[in-house]
Amino acid sequence: MTKPHTRDLSIATQLWRVISIMSDGKARTLRDIERECWSRYGHADTQAAISARLREVCCYGWAKYSSNQVIDGKQVWHYRIALPPTTEAVAAKAVAA
Repeated sequence: MTKPHTRDLSIATQLWRVISIMSDGKARTLRDIERECWSRYGHADTQAAISARLREVCCYGWAKYSSNQVIDGKQVWHYRIALPPTTEAVAAKAVAA
């Protein structure tokens, strides 16, 4: 029987850096995340690599949201991640309404 693969989520990984930066729920472009990786951690993670890591966040309990807008005739994508609400939080909100 093979041992299930577990992903290293230490500060040394791109995935950890992306989750750490994005976990505040703010919407950011890939360029914004790229700059933040360099500013906070001194790593020059590429936009392509960051995009790939954003596709993986759902495997670790996060939900990814994206939206786009046209700025100066160009489509600009913004991404944010959030932990999905728990069933208890949904129920509490329904009762409060």
